[in-house]
Amino acid sequence: MEWYRLKSIIILILLLLNAFLLVLVGMRYTEAAKYDRTALNQTLEVLEARGIQADPDSLSPAESLPPLTMERDLEAEQKLAAALLGSEVDADNQGGGLYLYRSKLGELSLRAGGELSAQLAQDEHWRTDSPESHAAGLLRAMELTARQTGVTTQGTETVVRFRQLLDRIPVFSCEVEFVYKDGLLRTVRGTLLPAGQTVQEAGSALTLPTALMRFLDGITATGDVCSSIQSMEAGYRISSQPLSGGVRLTAVWLVSSNTADYYLDGATGALTRLTDQ
Repeated sequence: MEWYRLKSIIILILLLLNAFLLVLVGMRYTEAAKYDRTALNQTLEVLEARGIQADPDSLSPAESLPPLTMERDLEAEQKLAAALLGSEVDADNQGGGLYLYRSKLGELSLRAGGELSAQLAQDEHWRTDSPESHAAGLLRAMELTARQTGVTTQGTETVVRFRQLLDRIPVFSCEVEFVYKDGLLRTVRGTLLPAGQTVQEAGSALTLPTALMRFLDGITATGDVCSSIQSMEAGYRISSQPLSGGVRLTAVWLVSSNTADYYLDGATGALTRLTDQ
């Protein structure tokens, strides 16, 4: 047999083998997805039997959110401070993980865990007719991604609130407020994590059906009452601060029911009540 014919046969066999493996993987994926849907539907039936309604489209899984460690990056913090206070910023190590940044536009304190507080000079530089757009622009200048979560106005004071996103995933413990008075930005306060080196750790979050059952167990144990889960959003929360000065992020669900909001720990299933609706 001529070599080119043998070569063609070998290539054909390899193509058929790859096609078979692709079909096999697709079948396993389809079976796994079918099993997941069945498990979720059965769990929703259990909840419904206990008087709790939930729309599966409003429930987000968290298996793709492994624990993360984000190292503190002082260079990134300096850039964040410069984006807010201008390029001529003096940094002062206050000790205990606290850095103070100063310029003629004000001062900003930043702690190791991302907690920040800025007191700004009463300068026309901070004047704006649109606090929401102005605050969003400052976050972009800081190279941070965030979602606006609310705005309140009382008299001459307007407060614009944002929640930080990490690769489009909400970080529930990283929220910041921009406070405007008489059209001037006066203070910035909250918690933000400047972009830094992120290390993925081993571990995974609970499956969605298991998390729902932990939620049911939790409200039963505390005596809380709810008749519907309006949303269950997966995200991250700061769980600890390593000695290195960074932060550890773990998966968590923000569960909004018709009576209260809760955090549901993605690893342990522990339920923490936040606020009444």
